[in-house]
Amino acid sequence: ILCNSDDNPDKQRSYLRVLLEKRIDGLIVASAGGDSGLAQGLANVRTPMVIVDRALEGVDADLVRIDHEYGAYLATRHLLELGHRDIATISGPATTSVAQMRLAGFCRALAEAGLSVAPERMLESDFTSTGGYSAAATLLEHNPPSAIFAANDMIGFGVLRAAAERNIRVPTDLSVIGFDDIQMSRYVYPALTTVGQSILQLGEMAAGVLLRRIATPTLSTEQRIVTPSIVMRESTAPLAGVFEQYR
Repeated sequence: ILCNSDDNPDKQRSYLRVLLEKRIDGLIVASAGGDSGLAQGLANVRTPMVIVDRALEGVDADLVRIDHEYGAYLATRHLLELGHRDIATISGPATTSVAQMRLAGFCRALAEAGLSVAPERMLESDFTSTGGYSAAATLLEHNPPSAIFAANDMIGFGVLRAAAERNIRVPTDLSVIGFDDIQMSRYVYPALTTVGQSILQLGEMAAGVLLRRIATPTLSTEQRIVTPSIVMRESTAPLAGVFEQYR
């Protein structure tokens, strides 16, 4: 049974009630994050369960997730290696662990490069194109950065739109990198450079862990982490006049 909550906490709590009423054999949860109600609803569930990508506080279950911190670190390093130093980020909601880890990776890469980030270069959004567009409009209005790390691809799409409306050429004037490598990132223009996570690998791993949990309920809970990588496309380029890689 597949339930898509569209990252809506109310929907996912409703779906959870329906699924548990059906007495399912196992449950894989990719939560909307920041939803204490869902965590409370799952805390006492005895159905074998695997959490995907976003940990839920107080829920003792197997976890399969992407290495969000390292992925954001890779994305920021990529921009540094292209010669960019004035790098901004549009993060996800601060209430979600995913956004916190991705912001931490961004800050770690800059700190290793001996760079600090002004508060006005770190904006918070939700994980949507609308949120990315609004935040990018602020960043690009006066003294725009040379590069933006968008905390997910949807935010990145909003950045591309905001840049196009201001005649800011990507990647000539502005480099943009996203996170997630969703299918649409291949088809926007310019195609979005991003940090890739294998959704297929994540799903197969979660299903495998769940089947083992169903077969042997007494196993200790485990955490599996998938390492992401850069997916090179068209939205990032060396800073004008910079040809040597950052060391």
